[in-house]
Amino acid sequence: MATRVYFATNRNPIISDVPNNFGTDFSSDGTLQFGRAILQSVKDESELGNSNLAIDSLAKGDFSDALKTEIVEQGADHLLITVHGFDYRFREAVMRAGFLADWYGRGKPKLASTVIAFSWPSLGSLTVDAYRTDYRNAAASSGAFRRFLLALLPLIKRYRGKSPKRRVSVMAHSMGNHFLHAGLLASIGTAPGQLALGDFAGLIDRSLLIASDEDADVLSTGGGLGSLLDISRHVALYYNRQDLPLTTISRVVHGTGRLGVDGPHDKSSFSGRNISFVNCSAANPELPNRARLDPQWHQYYRLVPEVRDDLCAVMAGKDAAGLPNRTFRKAQNYYRLSLAAGG
Repeated sequence: MATRVYFATNRNPIISDVPNNFGTDFSSDGTLQFGRAILQSVKDESELGNSNLAIDSLAKGDFSDALKTEIVEQGADHLLITVHGFDYRFREAVMRAGFLADWYGRGKPKLASTVIAFSWPSLGSLTVDAYRTDYRNAAASSGAFRRFLLALLPLIKRYRGKSPKRRVSVMAHSMGNHFLHAGLLASIGTAPGQLALGDFAGLIDRSLLIASDEDADVLSTGGGLGSLLDISRHVALYYNRQDLPLTTISRVVHGTGRLGVDGPHDKSSFSGRNISFVNCSAANPELPNRARLDPQWHQYYRLVPEVRDDLCAVMAGKDAAGLPNRTFRKAQNYYRLSLAAGG
């Protein structure tokens, strides 16, 4: 069965007889392209060819009326809005979004989702120079994110109006957190074209910050990612103290601690607020060959079943204190996520 991923991007379109790809640079005229990707399979993310991934219904500035209706009328009662991180070409970003829809759909609890992905201009190259460029591009896409939100919020209202059971989650992984931070700084305020906090009222249930490649103190500085506490019913931050990309390339480039390694330094100061911190450092199974299921300690949200199940429960609105495999460290105000017994 084909998987549908709805998307928006500020990347440059690659012109061909069948426009079904976008490049690694910004769109020349600054406009956003919206559309739909249909994936025949999400089992192998290397399957990026036209026989597996087709893109259609392209429109500038907003989803077409037909796609808006399709998003609203689909049976899933959960809308997942995803943002990718460093080192993604466009088709890789779409494939990852489709994989997540399938992965979370097989969780415990199973979470069927309609997925909307935003793809900003990453080079899709795993070098330090590409990392620096990606970081600049993520921040430079803040205006595109603002325009994305202006188009998205009326659609979310329409989607939620279909049923009181419907929920909406926003998920950012790795450098996607930097993009989200810059985008929210550009989007929320009193300047012309910006949104007020009240415009988000009742629209976003969960915001999920995973392996966040942002400064460790960003939640305490006001605005940006910190504004998620004002516009979401709950924020969940997942981190890993052994995260290799964040403790090596990212830490060296920025010269400061990363939010996705140990959360904010002042986690206890957030006690009683609508945010939870989940330490995933112990949730990485060892394989028979002594390697780890998540060798980089950075992709646990898509590799480790216990993390997947925890995320599904959070997005489904389950009580955080009662979730399996969690232990609450009250003094430090975080949850330690462990592997299931026998896992």
